[in-house]
Amino acid sequence: MALWTDVIDPATLTGYARAALADYEARKGTLAQWLPNQTVSDVVVRFVAGSTGLVEEAKFRAYDAEPEIGKANPSKRVTLELPALGQNIPVSEYQQLRNRNASDDAVLRNIQKTTVQVVQAVADRIERLRGVVLNTGKATIVQDNFSTDDDFGRPAGHTVTAGALWTTSSVDRLADLTAWNDVYIGTNGEAAGSLVMSTRAFRALASGDQFKTVLAGGASRPASKADIDAILAGMGLPPIYLFDRRVQSGGVSTKVLADDRILMLPAPVAADDASGTQLGGTFWGQTLTSTDLNWGIEDSEQPGIVAGVFRNEKPPVIAEVISDAIALPVLANAGLSFSAKVL
Repeated sequence: MALWTDVIDPATLTGYARAALADYEARKGTLAQWLPNQTVSDVVVRFVAGSTGLVEEAKFRAYDAEPEIGKANPSKRVTLELPALGQNIPVSEYQQLRNRNASDDAVLRNIQKTTVQVVQAVADRIERLRGVVLNTGKATIVQDNFSTDDDFGRPAGHTVTAGALWTTSSVDRLADLTAWNDVYIGTNGEAAGSLVMSTRAFRALASGDQFKTVLAGGASRPASKADIDAILAGMGLPPIYLFDRRVQSGGVSTKVLADDRILMLPAPVAADDASGTQLGGTFWGQTLTSTDLNWGIEDSEQPGIVAGVFRNEKPPVIAEVISDAIALPVLANAGLSFSAKVL
C-alpha cells in the first residue's frame, strides 16, 4: 500500500490525532496525572533511578577544618527499550465506492472519525499499562505476539495487603492509612500527595465506623467524600482521587486500576507536564514512519503518536487508517508509589 494524501496529508492528520489523544485523555481521566507524557527522539529511554528521597545529613565541623566528603544518593542508570504499538482500521472497497460521489469534506470527516478510533485504541492500551505499573511496580505486557516484564524495583514493603480487609465497618481504616503513610514517609522523607482509588474502594473506606455521621435520634449516615477528605487532612493524610476508567481488552470491559486496592502517590500534575515527576513518566518515542520524508513531519514534531492513510493501488482498492506509536510508562523512583489491597 502507498500513502494516500488526496484528502489529507500525514503531517496534518498526525496533528489531528495528537489533539484527539489529548482531548480523549482529558475527558476520560488519565493516570498521566502521575506519569505525565514526555517525548524522546529515540526508541530507548535513559534515566537515573533513585531508591529514596532522603539524603545523608551533613556533619558539624570545627573552624578551619575541611567539611567531610559525603556520598551521593544510591542510584543507578537505567536504559529501557520502548515497545511499539498501533492499530490499523480498513476502509473497505465497498465503503469507498459508496463515498466516491461524496465531497472531499465528507471523505475527510470519515477519515478523521476513523483516526479518532485508532488513536483511542493506543491511548487505552497505554492507560491500562499505566495502571499495571502503578499497581505492581512493573511494566508487564503479556500478549500472544509480544511479552515483556520491566521491574522498576519498588520496595517490597510498598505492595501490601491490609491485615483485615475493609469488608466490615469495624476495621480501622484510619489506622491502616496512617501506618502506610508512615512507611511512605520513612522511604521518601515526605508524605504521599494522593490517595488514588476506585469508587468501590472508596465506598469500603467510607463505610468504616470512624467516618459515620451520627444524626439526631441515634441514626447515622455514611460520610461524603468532602467529609472524609477533611478527616484525612486532619490526620495528615492526602486527598482522595477517584479513578474508574475502563478499557476494552480482548472484547472484555477491563478496569485500568484494580478496584480492590488503593494507591499512595505524589500529588498529581498536568498530564502533558514535559518536566515529568520524580515518580516517573510515560515516554513516547520516535517511530520510523515519522521520519519518512513522504510523511512530511518536521523533525521537532516526530516523537509521539503519528497517523496516516494508506491505499492499495490495485484491486481490491482497500484503504487503511493507521496509528503508529512507541511508548512505555516508567517508574523512575518506584518508592514514591505504594499499593495496598483492601478488598
